[in-house]
Amino acid sequence: MAEEMKEVIIREFQPSDLRQVAKISASSFRSDLLKLVKLSEAQMVDFLIETGESFPYPFPGYIVAERNGELLGVMRLTWHKQNKPKARFKISKILRYGWLTTIKLLVMRYLFPEKPSKGACHVAEIAVKQQTRRRGIATKLLNFGKEVALKNGLSKYTLNVDASNITAFNLYQKMGFKIEKRHRNLLARWLMGVKEWYFMSLNLGASNQ
Repeated sequence: MAEEMKEVIIREFQPSDLRQVAKISASSFRSDLLKLVKLSEAQMVDFLIETGESFPYPFPGYIVAERNGELLGVMRLTWHKQNKPKARFKISKILRYGWLTTIKLLVMRYLFPEKPSKGACHVAEIAVKQQTRRRGIATKLLNFGKEVALKNGLSKYTLNVDASNITAFNLYQKMGFKIEKRHRNLLARWLMGVKEWYFMSLNLGASNQ
């Protein structure tokens, strides 16, 4: 495993990575996505691309893990005054999947906004290819993200995690993240099946922002 990890490089996302990134997201969040829209995994890839949920443009903090030309993981970071292009979020693209799907997606964006507080670097998404989980790729991505945060003078590293995702929660705790807030919301439970989620944070040091 150690030798495998030496071959893994972390680099910035490129537009040519989009389909591979969408495939990783569709596979990683399939159970959650099925609560949004009933599609096959292949169709979900198109859904993520068409609706802009898989972001198509490179920007600082949008990174992938690659080994020998194959993408193994993806992470998107967001922070205050980040140099990031606007997503092409088009209602017309989502409506083709039905009104209920559209409402659920909008509610999801409302419940889990990607607008971190000043001085914080927020993990908007982290996903690892199913076949290569538990091999340290998520840890490598998060550690790289920590360096990105520090280079940008950010003092806090934050993320949300479903309370039922014990594997992810244990990893974040091991890396030093602590629960800052516990959230429960009837809409999240009804639409997404999320009973409770944690907002976790890791203090990084003084902020220059």
